[in-house]
Amino acid sequence: MNLTLTQLFPLLSMIFILSLGTIVLLKNKTSILHKLFFLISLVFAIWQFGTFMMFINSEEQKIIFWDRFIYLGVVFMPALQYHFSLVFTYFNKKREILLIIAYIFSFIFLILSRTNYFVADIFRYRWGVHAEAKILHHFFLAFFFFYIFALLYNFFIQYKKSKIKIEQRRLIYIMVGFTILNLIGGLGYLPAYKISIYSPISLLAPLVFSIIIAYAIVRYRLLDIKFVLRKSTVYLASLTVILVLAIWIKYIFLLFFTNITDWVDLIILIISIFLFSPIKHFFYKIANKYFFTSLYDSQEVVAELSDKLRTSLKINEIYNFIYEVLSNAFHVKVFGFLSYNEKTGAYFLQYNNGIDFRKRKKIQSNKYLHEKFIKNNEPIVTEEIKNAEYNKKTKKFIDLLSSLKIEVLAPLNLKNNTVGLLALGQKESGDMYNNEDFMVLKVVSSQAAIAIENAFLYKKTQDFNVKLKKEIKKATQYLVVANQRLMRLDQAKSEFISIASHQLRTPLTIIKGYVSMMLEGDFGELKLKQKDSLNKVYESGERMIQLVNNLLNISRIEAGRLEFNYETVNFENIVNNIVDDLKKTIKQKKLRLDYIKLPEQLPLVKIDLEKIRQVLINLIDNAIKYTKQGSITVSLKAINQKIQFCVSDSGVGISKNDLPKLFKKFSRGKTISRIHTEGTGLGLYVARKMVEAHNGKIWAESKGENRGSQFYFQLPVG
Repeated sequence: MNLTLTQLFPLLSMIFILSLGTIVLLKNKTSILHKLFFLISLVFAIWQFGTFMMFINSEEQKIIFWDRFIYLGVVFMPALQYHFSLVFTYFNKKREILLIIAYIFSFIFLILSRTNYFVADIFRYRWGVHAEAKILHHFFLAFFFFYIFALLYNFFIQYKKSKIKIEQRRLIYIMVGFTILNLIGGLGYLPAYKISIYSPISLLAPLVFSIIIAYAIVRYRLLDIKFVLRKSTVYLASLTVILVLAIWIKYIFLLFFTNITDWVDLIILIISIFLFSPIKHFFYKIANKYFFTSLYDSQEVVAELSDKLRTSLKINEIYNFIYEVLSNAFHVKVFGFLSYNEKTGAYFLQYNNGIDFRKRKKIQSNKYLHEKFIKNNEPIVTEEIKNAEYNKKTKKFIDLLSSLKIEVLAPLNLKNNTVGLLALGQKESGDMYNNEDFMVLKVVSSQAAIAIENAFLYKKTQDFNVKLKKEIKKATQYLVVANQRLMRLDQAKSEFISIASHQLRTPLTIIKGYVSMMLEGDFGELKLKQKDSLNKVYESGERMIQLVNNLLNISRIEAGRLEFNYETVNFENIVNNIVDDLKKTIKQKKLRLDYIKLPEQLPLVKIDLEKIRQVLINLIDNAIKYTKQGSITVSLKAINQKIQFCVSDSGVGISKNDLPKLFKKFSRGKTISRIHTEGTGLGLYVARKMVEAHNGKIWAESKGENRGSQFYFQLPVG
């Protein structure tokens, strides 16, 4: 099947329109306006696809089938467009009734379009083929144009009522789009009445309409008409050149290469696609050179500024870079940079090119406008706020901007902080700033904010470095002296703890020994009260000896004098012995002991027996001490060439806040401190140091207060 450009056009147009409609919908899925635009794009796509299928078929029945298929979308065009106009303007009771009637008639005509009273028979003409309109089609056509005039009337009334210039431009822009769609697109009905036209003209209408309305919805800010016409002229000129070239190339091929006529249209299409971009770029240059119109390449502007800003950290150079790039793009009459002081709420002039500040160095900000626009990273556009925000609160500030001929104040925000503002005057061409300009300004402002902030920080760093060198020199002399004193004090502290520990341990050991002998009856039978008192003395002595040992170990650890006597032992035997020794204490507290032994023998470990024994006793003793009722579980297992010990209890538990600091020096949990006030917070710290010295790991887990706790440590095998 040989396809001509005329036949391919509706298919390509359909793909573009449907893609555009999808993009608009994805931009804001919750907006009724975006949804309506997507539906309008969808019915256009149905029209274009059906037209394509009509063009490529020659059988009468298939042509009628595809023409009726077209009306699956076309019958909804009036209702959807009218609905669109209501959302864009306003609803009232009368308009709502008209909308309901529109949708009812759309469904009625959908059913009628399946009959021969709507379309039947075939009309063939030079550019294509169409089913002939019958009697019911006349009523549909009247329905169609009634709602088209109604929607244009809605836009026109809203335009007359609006006092905001930007909204008026928006409405003009939309009216132009809908007029093009329905006047040029409406020509597509003529072949149904046996009037031959060049089909691509009517098929072009929805494509143009979609582009215009997409800007209206997605971009929100409509380009002023003058700008649109200039930009459209560039595209029109480019398309004209492409069309002339296409006709010339086709003529040459048909003249000299008659044997490959089947491929001519495809070759022309490929050549046109490749040539369009450079031709369009050429016309852009011509327009910029002779009309000062902002037909710049936004990506080039951003890339150029980005490259320049990377080359300097000097603030004045950065200001110049920003001015040069924006001036080349926008051709502004005046330009300036204002820094912002959050404490005073004032804008201070830092860079000026053409703004007549009349010797003033600052501008007092308007709090309301600053919060509404600048803080939200939105520019203040003088012409717009004159129409929308001009009141007693803002009058003075707006009048000042007008007198200074500042058209736009673009915020430079960084991490919710305002670094400053770019002040731009009118363009030399007199054009208003359009949406593309504001998109570029937003990106440029973001880059400029980072660059300026970095420059400020760099300058502060340089100033600080000079000051710091002086302070460091002064402080270093003091620190040398202070450090020497601290080292002597630390050495004295370690010696004192070591001597005191040795001196205390001997008498405490003797006291403990004699008390133990008395409790065992070596000095005669004791009464119950005497035993109770001696038990308390024994326990206190035990705690004191443990404290002394901990202090001595800490002293040795910090001094780097702690010695280890490693030997290869059976770890399970050590745990068995300790559990047996503590069974009596556990029984006295009426607690249950669960000792989980593995059936297989555990690997041997190389450890300092006394030090690890001290860790084991400390952990199990803590579990007994802080468990009033319930059970204590001791378990051993081998994991990845490591032996893991765990003691679990049903005691007071540990809060989430206490867990991270549990193994720090002199640190105790709040709940534990209230239960046992005599603790020092050294036991777990020493245990951690001992385990880490064995290349092991120790930690605790708990689900919270009064939910028990688990203490683990691991030692490497071997």
